[in-house]
Order: sequence, then C-alpha cells, then structure tokens
Amino acid sequence: MTATATIQQIWCLRQATGTDLGVVQALSGLAPAQVLSQLGVSSIESFVRGIPEVVGAMDSARSDPDNLFITTDTSGDLDNSIWPHGNTTVDVQAGQSLTPGITLPVSFSQNISLFDHDSASGNDLLGSITIFESERGAGEIAKLAKSEVESSYYYVTYRVD
Repeated sequence: MTATATIQQIWCLRQATGTDLGVVQALSGLAPAQVLSQLGVSSIESFVRGIPEVVGAMDSARSDPDNLFITTDTSGDLDNSIWPHGNTTVDVQAGQSLTPGITLPVSFSQNISLFDHDSASGNDLLGSITIFESERGAGEIAKLAKSEVESSYYYVTYRVD
C-alpha cells in the first residue's frame, strides 16, 4: 500500500526579506528536522519560540508578506501549484501559520517546495523539504524549509501514514 503524507501546518518563522547577515546567523542553528514527540511539545512553533535568538530574528522581519504557493517540483511555476488551488497565493508573514491539509502519495520520497509569487521578476524559492516513505508511522515531523538567498525560514509539519 502506498504511503500518504498529510501536510498539517506551515509556520512562517521569517518571510523572505533579502539578506540580513545577523538574522541569518541567529537562525542558522535551527535543527533541519524534528520528531515532535521527542521534543515533548505539541507544536514546532511553541518549541522554536522559546529560543531567544529566534524571537529577535522574527521581530526584525520586514512587514512585506510572502505570496506563498506550494509545488511538488522545483520549477517555481504557479501553474504547477498544489496549494492553494486555482493559481492563487496566500499572503504570509513571520509568526503566521497555515493548515493546508494537503495529502500526497509518497513512493520512496516526495519533494515539497515553497515559493513566493513575483510577477515582476520571477518566483522565488523560499525553501524545500523532502518527505520519505520510511517516515511512515513516526508521528508528526517538522522540517525546516529555508532559503539563505531569500533569508526565509518556514517549518513544514506533516505525518506519513
């Protein structure tokens, strides 16, 4: 039976702002993946918000939102978006979380890429994660999708059944 992954939450730790070395350094120590039951927390957001350097980085973020859409490829084409539907985007800023509820088949591995829609200069990759079939039954997993070029940091929480 094919495994399925359900994207439960996307939490924006920092939306794309361009390069800010101090903020990038504060965020660089974040773990790339966490099994939430091992942290003893109910959400990645509550865990990360407890780290003082991260709180400061979030507070320094600009107010321009990312126009978020998600693909399973790395082309960055809004026409290939799997969420939201209808070639649309969702405005997201630091500290906001979304619950897309996307369910995808996973045969060995599945890429998830987050993009910022930009009609003027091309869409910007905000970060990607890879979901593995071998994660089936591990419970909720949170992985960091980041772009050092865009200085964006998002946690994607999912489970594989």
